[in-house]
Amino acid sequence: MEHLEHQINIEVEFLKAFSNAGLETLTDLEGLTIYAGSREDLAKDYLDENHVGSNSTLDEYLLEIYEPREVVSRKKIVGLDVSSIRLAESSKGVVISVKGAIVVKDVDNSISIQSLGPFLFYINKMNFKKILREYSEPLRYSSGYDFYLNAQRALTEMLERRMQEYAAESFTDSIILFDGCLVANNFSHYTNTLQKILETASGNRNNILAFSKTSFLQISGEYLQSIYIGKDPPYIIDLTNALKCYRSYEVRTLGRVCLARLSFGSLGYRVDVPVGYDMSSVFGTLLKSDALIYGYPETLILAHDYSTFTKLDVIIMQSILKKMNVELLYPEYIRDILFHPIDGDYK
Repeated sequence: MEHLEHQINIEVEFLKAFSNAGLETLTDLEGLTIYAGSREDLAKDYLDENHVGSNSTLDEYLLEIYEPREVVSRKKIVGLDVSSIRLAESSKGVVISVKGAIVVKDVDNSISIQSLGPFLFYINKMNFKKILREYSEPLRYSSGYDFYLNAQRALTEMLERRMQEYAAESFTDSIILFDGCLVANNFSHYTNTLQKILETASGNRNNILAFSKTSFLQISGEYLQSIYIGKDPPYIIDLTNALKCYRSYEVRTLGRVCLARLSFGSLGYRVDVPVGYDMSSVFGTLLKSDALIYGYPETLILAHDYSTFTKLDVIIMQSILKKMNVELLYPEYIRDILFHPIDGDYK
C-alpha cells in the first residue's frame, strides 16, 4: 500500500437526495422517548442463500473449471460495501443509520477511500412508503420486529444500489467489486435496477465481480466453500449448471455462480460473474491488480472496514438524538451485567 488518500464525505451527487430524505424524517423524533437499539451491524441475509439439496453427486455435473490467465496490464479496482445499524427503536418507529464506503486502488497502487455517511433515518409505519418508495412494495412484515429488520435491509439496499449505479457510471475500464451476490428479488424494480447497473458497467468497459464472505449454498450435501478438486489454486469452478436444479420464485440470479479459490491455504468464496465474461482473463486481471488476503481482495476488505460502524459513530449519533430532545432509554443487557466489571461501560 504505497499511497493512501482518505477522503471523508465526498460530495457525490446521488447522496444528496438520500441524505435529505433522512433529515426530513428526523423532525418526527422531537421529544420522543425511545430505546437504544441493536449494537450489531446488519448481517446481510441474501434470499438466494438457501440450502440447495440434491441426491446426485458433484461428479455427475458438467463442471467448468478455469485458471486465471497471466496478464501484463493492470486495471483500476473499485470496492463497494455498505452496513447499517438499528440505533434506537420503539413501538412507534425505528432509528436506522446507514454507512457506505467506496475504495479505489489505481494502477500505481495508490488508494483513495470515500466514506459515505453515516446517514440517519427515523422510519415508522406512516412514512416508510414515502421514504423507501419502490422498496416499500415488497416490504412485508408480520410483527414489529419484522418491520424494523426489513426496513433496515431496504435502506441498506437503497444506498448500496445507488453506490453501484454511481460506480458503474463514473468509472471506465475497471474491475468493480460488489459485496454479496448478483441476485434480485422477483419484483420488477429490483431486477430492472440490477440489470441496468450491469448494462451500464458493460458499456463503460467495466467488469463486475460480486464476492460473498460466506455462503450457505449446498450441493450434494456439501457447503460451497467445502468443495475441493484435485488441483492447486488459483482456480474458479463454475457451479451454475449444478445449481440449475434449484429454482426460487423469490429471487433471480443475474450471473453465473462460481466458487473461486484464489490462493493456497485460503477459503473458497462464492463469486457471481455476469454472463459472457472471459473468466480466465477477468480473474487474471484481478490477481494482477489487487492483493489478496486469505484469498479475498484487499480493496473489498478495506471497503468493509470503512463502512463498518465504530463505537465513536454510535456515540456521536446518540448525541445528535439527545440534542433533538430525544430521551434514550438503555435496556439492561445480560452481557453488561455479567461482564461490566471486566470490560467497562459498553454503552
